[in-house]
Amino acid sequence: MSELRRAPKKRLSVGALGSIGVVVLFVVVYFSFAKRVPFVEGYRLEGVFSNTSQLRKGSPVRIAGVDVGKVMKLKRGPGATALIEMEFKGSGRPIHADATLRVRPRLFLEGGFYIELRPGSPSAPELADHGTIPLGQTRVPVQFDQVLTSLDRPTRESLRRTVTNLAQGTDNGAAKAFGDAAKPFIPALRDTAQVAQAARGIERHDLSELVSSLSTITGTLAANDRQLGEMVTALNSTSGALAAESTNVQASIREADHLARTAIPQLRTFNAGLPSLERFVKALRPSLPQAPATLRHVSALLAQVRPLMRRSELPSLLTKLAPTVVRLPSLSGRLKTLFPLVTPVSDCLRDRALPTLKTNINDGRHSTNRPVWQDLLHAAVGLAGASSSFDANGPSVRYLAAAGNSTIATGSLPGLGKLVGLGPQIQGASPQWLGSGKVSPFRPDVACRDATPVNLQSRTPFGAATTRSAGGKAPTIAVTKRSVGGATGAGSTLRDALREITRAVDAVSSGGRR
Repeated sequence: MSELRRAPKKRLSVGALGSIGVVVLFVVVYFSFAKRVPFVEGYRLEGVFSNTSQLRKGSPVRIAGVDVGKVMKLKRGPGATALIEMEFKGSGRPIHADATLRVRPRLFLEGGFYIELRPGSPSAPELADHGTIPLGQTRVPVQFDQVLTSLDRPTRESLRRTVTNLAQGTDNGAAKAFGDAAKPFIPALRDTAQVAQAARGIERHDLSELVSSLSTITGTLAANDRQLGEMVTALNSTSGALAAESTNVQASIREADHLARTAIPQLRTFNAGLPSLERFVKALRPSLPQAPATLRHVSALLAQVRPLMRRSELPSLLTKLAPTVVRLPSLSGRLKTLFPLVTPVSDCLRDRALPTLKTNINDGRHSTNRPVWQDLLHAAVGLAGASSSFDANGPSVRYLAAAGNSTIATGSLPGLGKLVGLGPQIQGASPQWLGSGKVSPFRPDVACRDATPVNLQSRTPFGAATTRSAGGKAPTIAVTKRSVGGATGAGSTLRDALREITRAVDAVSSGGRR
């Protein structure tokens, strides 16, 4: 009974099965050819072109030769332009606001044209869906028919005349002259390339900021169009004046070219002298703080000299100066003999004697902490009443020393007998005494200015002068004492130099009197 109650299964009719099969076949065929979901649009952009350039619906859009989209619609754009709508795959994104489009011919076997896309710089914003790439960022190829329509009869005649005139203009050595004239442009173009590279800037957005500043300048010029027109009118007048004086302008240009060629060696010489000038400026800079006071003194001197330049004073001044001016040439010649004799003495005084006189002598608890020259002056006060004598060896001074605790007795003296007295108590001397009949080393063959400075702090006998060694070191001049009336080596050399100077001055004076 249960089997009898079971309802029979319903089967699809042959018509329904046929309809389902047709729908499935349609879907398969559609996706095989359309390769897209119906009624669903992808990412689309529009490009404004000057013409369609034989593009058609379905023409590919490529980036570096790879298909990333295709043309969906071609329609009229604003004015005489064409508006082309394109749809892109996901691999073609992102496309930025500064993207460019260019219509290019495909391979011969492909036929037709395609659109080459450059997606733009990453710093620019991405275009939104259904955005537009303007006409300034699109390019179309030149068609052969455009070339033919451009070369009409008047254009061909003008081109022929231009070629003929160019041939005549480059005849008779003009072509070689143009070639020679182009040679100076080589360094100019190199410098221009360097300037162009520098114009790119060193930081990001330098060029964009330059363009923005130029935009501000051009905007200002546009806002002052009347003044700009007056400037153009003045420029026109200037150009007309230059054209009227073309011969003089050509001569000026030739002279300017000659000046530029001549100035190059001079500029090299000037450039070579810049290091010396820099060193001179560095050496001069410390004296600049004293310059105002010096200039004030010079100004006061000029104020006093100015009265001498008056008409009432100048003739008599020139009359009195005439004998001196006449003798100046002969005096300058004689000074050449005097200066070599004076220079060693002045060098010795400056580099040896004066530094020694300014030195402090360290004598322990007996030190005065004063320079040598002050001690000498103070000692001269005590010698004011001392007696002195002079013989062939020079001057001598007798010192009267105070008596000490030591008893001194002499032998029997003729007419005097035996003398007994108290002698001085000598605790020591610095520098040390070398002994009876011994003198310190002495080098009369060495000039004073070439010797090592005197060492007054030396504890050796009289400085223990050293002779010139094999290494070439300068000897040391020792401060020594000779017998009464004797002279040191340095003093003898100085005295001889002074004698020579005296003779030279006498010769100059006698020559001036002649």
